[in-house]
Amino acid sequence: MIDMILSRRSCRSYTEKKVSEDNLQTIVKCGVYAPSGMNSQGIQFCVITNEEILNALETKMGRSFFYHAPALIVAYCAPDYKYAQQDGSCAMTQMYLAAHALGLGCCWINQMKDMVDDPKFADLYQQLGLYHQCIVGALAVGYAKDEPKERIIHDNRVRFIK
Repeated sequence: MIDMILSRRSCRSYTEKKVSEDNLQTIVKCGVYAPSGMNSQGIQFCVITNEEILNALETKMGRSFFYHAPALIVAYCAPDYKYAQQDGSCAMTQMYLAAHALGLGCCWINQMKDMVDDPKFADLYQQLGLYHQCIVGALAVGYAKDEPKERIIHDNRVRFIK
């Protein structure tokens, strides 16, 4: 597990190969099993593999914000959910590690949360059941086209008080 955490990298270049439904189910199951405040389990998931919808998201955004990944997993909850960021981040992290364990590349995508109430996205977000929801983040998932870059870790980020 430690090696999985330390070797994980963001992937921003994907092949066109589709991710199997079994792999997507496994990844989302790991998100569902993430810890949640008071075991409230308020985070929900929307798995998007439909090419028309993925293309529509990119078109409306005006750029490729999820790097043409063949799958996008959106973690979201009710707007008044008290533990949205904490629980959603736990779920996203577990899904990130699950994708890595399955040999898939992935990248945490934040842009969708900023568009949740944008009228330009209303029809598409309503179709996805995301309109007026709190989107914590999305995970772009696919097969890495290139080897992810080596990650440089900054010094002086940890202090031990003894």
